Amino acid sequence: MLSVIAGWLRLTSSGFGLPDKFRPDEEYMVSRALGFDNDWNPHFALYPSAQMYVQHAALKYYAALIGYRGNFRTAYASDGQALAYLVARRVSAAFGTATVPAIYLAAAPIFGSGAAIAASAIVTFTTLAVRESKYATTDAATVFWLTLALAMLLRIAARGRTVDYLGAGIFAGLATATKYPAGAVVFGIAAAHLGICRRERRSLLQTVGDPGIYLAAGAAALVFFCATPYLFLDWRQTVTDYTYQRGFLLYGVGNTLADYGWSWLLGRAMPDSLGVAVQVFLLAAMLWAAIRPRPGSLSLLTFIAVAFAGMTRSHYVFYRYLMIPLPAMALLGGLMAADLTRLAARWFGDRRAIAAAAGAMALLLTPCLVRDLQLNRLLAQTDTRTLARQWIEAHIAPGGAIAATDNTTPYGKPQLYTVRVVPFSNPQILKREGVDYVMSDSLAPLAFYSRGPTPIEQSWLDSNAALVLDLNPLRPGAPAPVFDAADAFYAPLRHITSMIRPGPRIRIWKLNS
Repeated sequence: MLSVIAGWLRLTSSGFGLPDKFRPDEEYMVSRALGFDNDWNPHFALYPSAQMYVQHAALKYYAALIGYRGNFRTAYASDGQALAYLVARRVSAAFGTATVPAIYLAAAPIFGSGAAIAASAIVTFTTLAVRESKYATTDAATVFWLTLALAMLLRIAARGRTVDYLGAGIFAGLATATKYPAGAVVFGIAAAHLGICRRERRSLLQTVGDPGIYLAAGAAALVFFCATPYLFLDWRQTVTDYTYQRGFLLYGVGNTLADYGWSWLLGRAMPDSLGVAVQVFLLAAMLWAAIRPRPGSLSLLTFIAVAFAGMTRSHYVFYRYLMIPLPAMALLGGLMAADLTRLAARWFGDRRAIAAAAGAMALLLTPCLVRDLQLNRLLAQTDTRTLARQWIEAHIAPGGAIAATDNTTPYGKPQLYTVRVVPFSNPQILKREGVDYVMSDSLAPLAFYSRGPTPIEQSWLDSNAALVLDLNPLRPGAPAPVFDAADAFYAPLRHITSMIRPGPRIRIWKLNS
């Protein structure tokens, strides 16, 4: 049942915005998935290529399914490749949905069915997990492979068989080949190996010489290479892209609204992405695991600690990076819920304890479900940028131009194909160049991307133009919606109902004759 609900939540509104594309980063994935032919080199190393290959396969075989058996790209050539984006998003939704039974299978053999159900419920309803499964990006697939790696990690900690090490290495390699930060799981695997060796009282020499850990490392390295080979085969591209990204990671991008470090993680990213109640519950679960360790629990904590350390050291982070430690946190949350249920059963009996645990979990996760439904409803509304595009195309002839304030940031602006966008300047100069309209995009929580007109620009517009279109997505008097200020995605994670539709406020002025 949880898997069915998870699929419904993730597939609903997955076509948001199309044929316009309003989720940054999807274009890096889908364009390359469509481009692979004889050359499997993505010529892009900022992301590993495993999910690009998965998307390519899905696009190719879906095209064949609907009757395009020659050049499969023909199936996606119309409507701005909207169908390609939809298929790729639904691939992500499928991975996100499959993570729910994967979490159950990871937890049940080691922590019990009660812990497995609780962990699965957390993954099913957590708004961040639902939202990130709607995009044609890497996060949902990464979490799926990562969850399978954690399942093998727990089995290493519990029994340490050769097949467990092999499985852990394979899935760790796939997860890392889908998103680099997932590589933190190798520290968890190493911790699980140390844990089983210590419990079996092996010597240091036996621990270091155990072939299992080398099997896991070798399998991870081999699978990583096979799933993203051009990271090594096109080393020049890799060095170029890593050098480019390194500056952002060390110094950020100058967005004063964004933050980083532990204050960002605990004070902004976790409460905004998970909700305060779920955040407190998961933090308590981590403390519980440290105080009452179980085979595998300290290994999960090791993985979470390494993932958190990587996130807090970078100056360029997004809320969606929480997707990496989320399955491990959910597993520990399920473990604590099961432990508390067993303790309660000693006093009140099994039935009452289980009923109370189910009620408490429902109480904890109902706000997440409400936010999921609110988000899906919001994404189903027509974006302000789409409405603005339609208005512009109706009022400006193909080949014409419209001026835009803050023309260097494209994310909050309508995606125009028949109308040129030029920088806003002195209205008299624009009129002489045949430009009759000026547009701006503004949204205070995302002002780094949509700052609106400067005071001087606003003064020029007040004196030389008349406002002809004002698309304001905010409900008057409602609390300010809460966004990830670093991410140019115009649908909030909190106070979702404060918005009528996604997108920034877009205004269009007509210059005076």
